[in-house]
Amino acid sequence: MKYLTIVECPVVYPAENEHALASKDMLPRFGVTSGLESQHVRVLDERITSVCIWASEFLAKRYFGKDWSEKADAIWGDQYQIRFEPIDAAANA
Repeated sequence: MKYLTIVECPVVYPAENEHALASKDMLPRFGVTSGLESQHVRVLDERITSVCIWASEFLAKRYFGKDWSEKADAIWGDQYQIRFEPIDAAANA
């Protein structure tokens, strides 16, 4: 079953945090990240929204695991949101 993730976060640049990561560095990359099938990114009012479709829940949650969460908390604090949802192909048909 396919899986959907939605991340909304502020735009942050590498010099603004101890991990030297930009907001875009925290997001999966199509063609590079295992299991990522589709990604759509929107930047509006200094916030990024990334909508991703994954091959499985396992791969989505592996990417957004404990290490990712710790970095996200350090970089964005409480200024980000992440949502996980299964995509039921039968319901969408």
